[in-house]
Amino acid sequence: MHAPRHVSRIVATAGAAVLMLVAGMATPSQAAEGTFFYTRADTGQEAFLGSTPTGPCLAIPGGARLAHNDTDTDARLYTNSNCTSTSRFLGSRQQDEYTAPYPTYVKFG
Repeated sequence: MHAPRHVSRIVATAGAAVLMLVAGMATPSQAAEGTFFYTRADTGQEAFLGSTPTGPCLAIPGGARLAHNDTDTDARLYTNSNCTSTSRFLGSRQQDEYTAPYPTYVKFG
C-alpha cells in the first residue's frame, strides 16, 4: 500500500519540475542594454530607438543612413517589416553607414 503513495509523490514532483521549466521558457524578451542611434535617411535628422527588446522586428522610422548600435547586443538591420530580407550585421558598440535601399527595421539578439 505504500508504493502507490510513493509513486504519486514522484509523479507530482516530476510534474512540478516540468511546469517550472515551461514557465521559465515563457519569460518575456530581455531588452538590449543601451541605445540604438541612427541618422534618418529621409530627413538627415538624428534619432534613436527608445526601447530595444531582443527578438522582435522593430521599425526604424525614416530608415537608417548611419546607425550606431550603442547596446550590449548585436543587431541585424533589414529592409522589410518581417525581418526576412538580406540582413546587415551591426555588432554591439559598432556603427556603419548605409546606401539605398536603407534599412528600415532592426532585430536585436
